[in-house]
Amino acid sequence: MTLSLSVPEFLSQHPDVAVRTEAMRSPWEIPLQDPSGRSHGYRQEVNLRPGLSLLIDDYTLAEDLVVDIGPDEACEPCLDLELSFMLSGNNRLEGVRSRHNFLMASWEDTSGGQFHWRGGERVLKFDIHIEPELFESLLGEQFASLPGNFSQIARSDRPTSQGFWQVTSTTGAMRSAIQQLLNCPYEGPTRWLYYEGKVLELIALRLAQSSEYTPKKQLTLQPDDVERIYYACDILRQRLANPPSLIELARLVGLNDCKLKKGFRQIFGTTVFGCLSQQRMQKACELLEQQQSVSAVAIAVGYASPTTFSGAFKKEIGVSPKRYQLGKYSR
Repeated sequence: MTLSLSVPEFLSQHPDVAVRTEAMRSPWEIPLQDPSGRSHGYRQEVNLRPGLSLLIDDYTLAEDLVVDIGPDEACEPCLDLELSFMLSGNNRLEGVRSRHNFLMASWEDTSGGQFHWRGGERVLKFDIHIEPELFESLLGEQFASLPGNFSQIARSDRPTSQGFWQVTSTTGAMRSAIQQLLNCPYEGPTRWLYYEGKVLELIALRLAQSSEYTPKKQLTLQPDDVERIYYACDILRQRLANPPSLIELARLVGLNDCKLKKGFRQIFGTTVFGCLSQQRMQKACELLEQQQSVSAVAIAVGYASPTTFSGAFKKEIGVSPKRYQLGKYSR
């Protein structure tokens, strides 16, 4: 069964929420409904200030999910500046894999569309939308030094077919800033100051990375190779507590270990061990959200010691397992 989440349908049924879509510092959220109770999550948006908004998609999926954001039809051209971070899951629509992000500037003349997320994945997507005037006011005269033709497009007062699109890997500092924001310990006005501070930190980290960006030559992978590498990732997900060795994994999916290692780097942006670690942390987040103890979660995801697990979790997620658990239930 394929699950669905429709933004237009939800807003039409909840006019009070529809009003909040334009309000400042008034988050609105659409929960994922799954009759079986096996999948859960939400889509949330908040306008931090005029010209600056956040969009979060956070799902743990047992089944495929289609997120409908409206009819894909022509609209009045508008300029879209976006920073999008794929912390978990693979964004096949926009071609961004887990632990990668994109910086974009383009004129859009269509609206709506659908995102298709694959069952069995933890999806965590974090988007920052910023209007050109605000972006330029933040950077001042440094705005012109942004990479490529970004500033040229952002300053254009009429639609152009040119666009700027840059995909890079998401650093540990970026992931930590996002997790700290998602687990914000403050309420009231302090909360929004904290949010804006973390968003500005993310923008700074991403722009610093752009200045050092050099496109890399990619290994040519056949469609069958890609499917085998995704299958290898599925095997790791199923064997978190007792993962296969690299040689065994390569044998199970029918690839040599060299192509498997390079393929993981290209598709997932990390090593085979790095992918295993990601899968373990994703599963750990799910189990902590079910209020399982830290010790039980450590064993379930393949750590012999709760202390070792807690250290690895904090390094990856940005907060301790207990802090993560408490943050989820104080939302």
